[in-house]
Amino acid sequence: MPGDPATEHEYRACTTVIDGTTVENQIQALNTTDFTRDEIGDSIDSWRSRGTTIVAAGNWFVRVLPNWNARYSVRIAEALDAVVLPPPYPLPDIPEKPAYATVGALADAMEKAGFCPGHKGAGEKEATCGTRLPEKDARTCSGRSYLQLYGSARERDDALRLTIRNGRAAALIVTAGNWTARFCDSAQARRVADAFGAAFVDHRIQEEPSG
Repeated sequence: MPGDPATEHEYRACTTVIDGTTVENQIQALNTTDFTRDEIGDSIDSWRSRGTTIVAAGNWFVRVLPNWNARYSVRIAEALDAVVLPPPYPLPDIPEKPAYATVGALADAMEKAGFCPGHKGAGEKEATCGTRLPEKDARTCSGRSYLQLYGSARERDDALRLTIRNGRAAALIVTAGNWTARFCDSAQARRVADAFGAAFVDHRIQEEPSG
């Protein structure tokens, strides 16, 4: 049965540039003559259980590095007509409400509650309050919030798992219904969670002790 794909099976690596960031794709294909469908699935799960997000289809899969930005894996999956499989991280109980028809309605509700000044839309499902979270450095945060809407609870949960993998995103998440909101300030995030009856997810980087 396939074990750790990084050590027991040959893979090829190639690099590309996505939005100015160099991304490495570690590509592996398992011969269906030698490995069953279940064994291929076990090999993929062996990566996911280690906190890795995988892009997969058929008998092949790709580990996309860096792993801290969900956008890279999503872009690769769209290009290859594949799916993104985030690590199976447990999530808190997420309330079904409040839910919103548009991200603008969510932003308006947050602004009315005093949490989203100067909001602006970035698309049908995304909006920011003030300055957008920085993309290039996962260890810094602008102190502003980033709002996102989803088509289903499954889509929301997959996006959450993509965001929190490896604990690398420097933000906290508030989520309920069909939306998430990312914050840098823990006190503000908790106030939003309390005000909206939402779940709070803390996945900040734990700094390594010095010395």
